Amino acid sequence: MNLTDFRIGFWHPFGPHSSESANDIIERKAREIAANGWTLWSFQYRRMLDDWRGHLIQEAPNLVFVFCSAGGGKDPADRGGDAQAVDCRSYRLVGEAEWCAMPSQIRVPHTFPFGKGQASAFVVRRIFHPVDPFEWPAVEWLTRGGEWRQGFQQRQRWSPGIPSRGEYLIRRGGTSPMRRVGAILELKPPSYLAVVRTEP
Repeated sequence: MNLTDFRIGFWHPFGPHSSESANDIIERKAREIAANGWTLWSFQYRRMLDDWRGHLIQEAPNLVFVFCSAGGGKDPADRGGDAQAVDCRSYRLVGEAEWCAMPSQIRVPHTFPFGKGQASAFVVRRIFHPVDPFEWPAVEWLTRGGEWRQGFQQRQRWSPGIPSRGEYLIRRGGTSPMRRVGAILELKPPSYLAVVRTEP
């Protein structure tokens, strides 16, 4: 891959999820792409999906990448309480109204409170893993209020870069390079994003 194609994309904190290791998730998703041509990669539900897609359409990039962090992190399924890992049964592409049954070649387990709900998802057509060392570009991230920032407030001080938790729309700019990346996802246009849910 060539990072010169990166103008706008996403940052995604990545680690074990729904009782699967990070490597197992990557291997399973690669098999799903080989069988189906694309797959769905879930993350916490975000109300900004339509706004994010609007920015992507306006920017009209050649390629949209998701940069997955190389850290570990704790599996939400291990936090106890009422959270349960269950398979999502339907999806809706952002920008479309129709809900569709989950393709038989795709499995989207996600950890929900009380075992039901909906989550966001990337529509992925290619996975790069492992990732060769790069000089990672400096980026800025989009706030919920629609402002591009080069850092964030952490406790009592200002920290450069992208916040450590949550998914963010990012673009080239600023002065702080991305943190270490463990995998890169290439998204499938024109939707790029989806909502997945446990309901059929």
